[in-house]
Amino acid sequence: MSTQSGNHQGGHRLVAIGGGGGVSQVLLGARPYFGSLTAVIAVTDTGRSTGTARAVAAMPAPGDVRNTLSALARDPDSLLARLMQHRLRSPEVPLLDGMAFGNLLIAALTQMTGDFAEAVEAANLMLGCTARILPVSTVNTHLCADLEDGSTAENELAVRALNKAPISRLYLSTPNAPAYPPVLQAIAQADVVVIGPGSFFTSVLATLLFDRMAEALRQTSATVVFVCNTTTQPGQTDGFTIYDHVRRIVDLLGPDTLDIALINRSDTIPASQVAQYAAEGLHLLRPSDDELLKIAELGVTPLVRNFAEISEGKRTLWNKQDTIRHDPTLLGLALWKIALDRSA
Repeated sequence: MSTQSGNHQGGHRLVAIGGGGGVSQVLLGARPYFGSLTAVIAVTDTGRSTGTARAVAAMPAPGDVRNTLSALARDPDSLLARLMQHRLRSPEVPLLDGMAFGNLLIAALTQMTGDFAEAVEAANLMLGCTARILPVSTVNTHLCADLEDGSTAENELAVRALNKAPISRLYLSTPNAPAYPPVLQAIAQADVVVIGPGSFFTSVLATLLFDRMAEALRQTSATVVFVCNTTTQPGQTDGFTIYDHVRRIVDLLGPDTLDIALINRSDTIPASQVAQYAAEGLHLLRPSDDELLKIAELGVTPLVRNFAEISEGKRTLWNKQDTIRHDPTLLGLALWKIALDRSA
């Protein structure tokens, strides 16, 4: 595992689990305080660029991995880090139009090495990443869901589709698809394991479905932390409360596994910005005292802070909705305090 220099670092080991954006925010914030960082990244995305790359190399989804590699590169402004995120403009070849170059690079490395995990490791070395970046699994599988109206969504794009019935059960198209063994080892050796934030069903819960992931989290001596999203997500968590998010995690992992929930409570986000997000179906999650009591009754300690990142407005993202992100510095400080409390 890579180690970072910093004034506060010791031997603390942190593992962050989820999608590329949320995990990157966690690890960027934690980097000054932890001696060992590991990212465990979702691999079931079927978006347009990622879906095309999956078909090219018959591999798991590279998109979240690519985002993490680029964000955690030793020099995120380097030519290679920027090239990873560059999207080809090719209107005359529609299959390649909007393709992220990094997805093709990972596909090519997978074909060269014959192994998706080796391809990710090679890209990690090329970029000099400041964390160990691992796919949660090397199995080329898809995310599926049973919906409350009795219908089924049979890939990640369908699972997060708008205007469908709520999700009742999430599963993988490959029964008992195994987690990547180094992921399980990293969880076993960690001091702090962070789940989320990110797309709740399609990134966060999706990573926990692989065989032995829940068991590894139940058995680790690490403090297991869930970073709750700041808003609801259209097509995934419409109408959810913060308690609903935490309860879903607890239901999946079992009792006495999740220790802490980091919950944003912010009065600094301009009302106009909150209304702008709400107009797109992203409603700010505001924890009530009753909710926090119910979370505590699940055996989970709620830590409520202002974790929101200050931004000048909504960002334009490729094929995704922007949301109110967590401030990496505030997350990092909270996680460092959790690590210190463990060893006190």
